[in-house]
Amino acid sequence: MIISPVFDKESSKALYIQLYEYIKTEITSGLLKPDSKLPSIREASSSLKLSKTTIENAYSQLVAEGYIENYPKRGYFVCDLSEYNFQIKTDIQKNIIGQIAETDYINDGVDKESFDISTWKRLYNKVISDDSTNIYSSGSIQGEKFLRDEIANFVNTMRGGHTSSEQVIVGAGVQYLLGILIGIIKENYNTVAVEMPGFNKAEYIFEDHCFNIRHIDVTDNGFPISALRKSDAKLIYISQSHQYPLGTIMPVNKRMELLDWAYKNNGLIIEDDYDAIIRYGGMPIPSLQGLDKNDCVIYLGSFSKMLLPSLRISFMVIPKKLLPKYNIIKTRHTQSTSKIDQLVLANFMKDGYMLKHLRKIKRIYKKKNLLISTSFKNTFKNKLEIINSESGLHIVCEADTVKSEEKLQEDAKNSRVLLNIISKHENKIIFSLNYSGININKIQDFTNLLKKIL
Repeated sequence: MIISPVFDKESSKALYIQLYEYIKTEITSGLLKPDSKLPSIREASSSLKLSKTTIENAYSQLVAEGYIENYPKRGYFVCDLSEYNFQIKTDIQKNIIGQIAETDYINDGVDKESFDISTWKRLYNKVISDDSTNIYSSGSIQGEKFLRDEIANFVNTMRGGHTSSEQVIVGAGVQYLLGILIGIIKENYNTVAVEMPGFNKAEYIFEDHCFNIRHIDVTDNGFPISALRKSDAKLIYISQSHQYPLGTIMPVNKRMELLDWAYKNNGLIIEDDYDAIIRYGGMPIPSLQGLDKNDCVIYLGSFSKMLLPSLRISFMVIPKKLLPKYNIIKTRHTQSTSKIDQLVLANFMKDGYMLKHLRKIKRIYKKKNLLISTSFKNTFKNKLEIINSESGLHIVCEADTVKSEEKLQEDAKNSRVLLNIISKHENKIIFSLNYSGININKIQDFTNLLKKIL
């Protein structure tokens, strides 16, 4: 049998790997039949003008993976793999590739002018130069104590909370933290109520852990506590300070009613404080955790919108009554967030840069909010109505369109616009649209693009 691969000697891939991959493909595609004999190492070396070591390394890898077998004094033979189907149909392969591909949305992320890179670099160098950082060891499972202290102080002063660093758990994203929470509470809770519409990615985590899901429809009057009372849920996931995606705010009487429900039903409230600190009219709405007198609220926060999505640092504040159970199961987990990044963030907060940053982004996003609202009104006229744009980093609108929901989603994705369709009835659509990543000088261009999509 003759082996005749074409080698790329300019490639960074070693020659023995190129030969190994070539023979492997010949076998899995069926071109090399079972029991076919491969050239000896000496023969292959001579014909391919490669060293014997290169041939031997390629053959050894194929033997190790079970594609060929070495019989002493007989040589190398192709194994019978006919019972395995190595072929992937072209259309299926294209579909798989299409599913893997991710879209870089124009309007997602944060404003590129909002983050002080130079300060972050300086603090990063400070952290890695400090011997006490000990960058050669892994960090705390719960999160670095320095950062947990700063987060507790931030929640207490900026969000009206009352917590300590012992209650704070740091992790890479809300979904990761929910997984930890479920490990703490699953013996006593198996049903969760969620807002509809709401944050789907949180709901998926509960589904993955086989929780029963109870959808509570958010109406024009906000979240109906009466519907929650009628359900069998003793656990609720809610964003009361700035509901996602509708942007509504739960009034204080309903917040107290929700806390009363939790107290009387031995229930738990998971409060997702999604971008609630960014508010354009008046002060941010205090957290539910700060109003809680009965240890019923789990508070979730993230620095993705406040700072950078790529930072991947979120946190969870658990009630004191859950601490004993958490301390039992905490060693099941590993810390998912960089120790170095945690300490840089802690210094960023301690040195006052976080407060300065928050003031800066409020100015940026308030201006961007006004510009995009004005652009929408001037461009769409009476074919689009802005329902909510008073806080957060997304705007909620109702617009005229003759397109189906599927076509709208397809056109939006093809145009790299992240469009969250809340509802579609006849020729009307209600949607929320994140605007934080839009270049402030290209807002009209973005508006024109959205008009084309709708």
